[in-house]
Amino acid sequence: MSAVLRFIAAVLCFGLGHPQIRAQEAGTRLTTLVPMDLHFTQTAPYSDAESIAKHFGYKVPLPDYAITNELFALKVPGISPTNESWGLLVWISPADQPTVPADWESELAKQHLLFVSAYHSGNGRHPLDRFRLALDATCNMCRRYTVDRQRIYIGGFSGGARMASMLGVAYADVFTGTLCLCGVNFYADIPTAGSQYYPATFTPNPGVLLLGKRGGRFVLLTGEHDENRDNTAQIFDKGFKREGFRNVRYVEVPGLRHEMPSAKTLATALEYLGDNHGDRH
Repeated sequence: MSAVLRFIAAVLCFGLGHPQIRAQEAGTRLTTLVPMDLHFTQTAPYSDAESIAKHFGYKVPLPDYAITNELFALKVPGISPTNESWGLLVWISPADQPTVPADWESELAKQHLLFVSAYHSGNGRHPLDRFRLALDATCNMCRRYTVDRQRIYIGGFSGGARMASMLGVAYADVFTGTLCLCGVNFYADIPTAGSQYYPATFTPNPGVLLLGKRGGRFVLLTGEHDENRDNTAQIFDKGFKREGFRNVRYVEVPGLRHEMPSAKTLATALEYLGDNHGDRH
């Protein structure tokens, strides 16, 4: 099997001149986010083949990819820009439609988080494209808006969470927090029942990995009846904790199946990701 096919199998086997958002003006309270679709025209300086190889250890050809052909879903404040920077949640969906529960929007606004997610970035898309879409979305949102660089989060659900977990570790020099809902991958083999194991899916750069261990914040969320519960629990215990990550939280929601959690649960996870002052040293 070729290097490209081995990589894809390993990843999928677990299943300027733009408005600036600045600090809130006295007496103004932002309560809603407005959805919009947008094309970007520039790629990130850290999403090219050399950067991908450095961060993930993949020396494989990148698929044909043009940022101008891609469409992104944004959720941003619907009022005139103010003086406060906002955080950013970059989302990877397991489906080609970048949807999240409707009640999440008020929580994102409450926590001052912009939202961006690529269309056509579901589980059927090449994993390297999904990485680049998330990285390019991050960079373009930072170009377009004033983003708090200490609150740039990568997240996803199911297969999207697996992509997010890899980006959160491998690109810990970009993302300060990682939200994995019902799915997670790791860079080392994780033993499970009998002689079975969850296979490693990437090889992070040692320097960036150290940054993630020391200052990155990770929420691994699963459900009591989630098909990926064991995967998540084992990687939390025998992966993140054993490898010395300082700030990682395992959350198991009673009664939850393989589905998106409530806005209340989201709030708890985001609050943990945001509690990173003084961590990144």
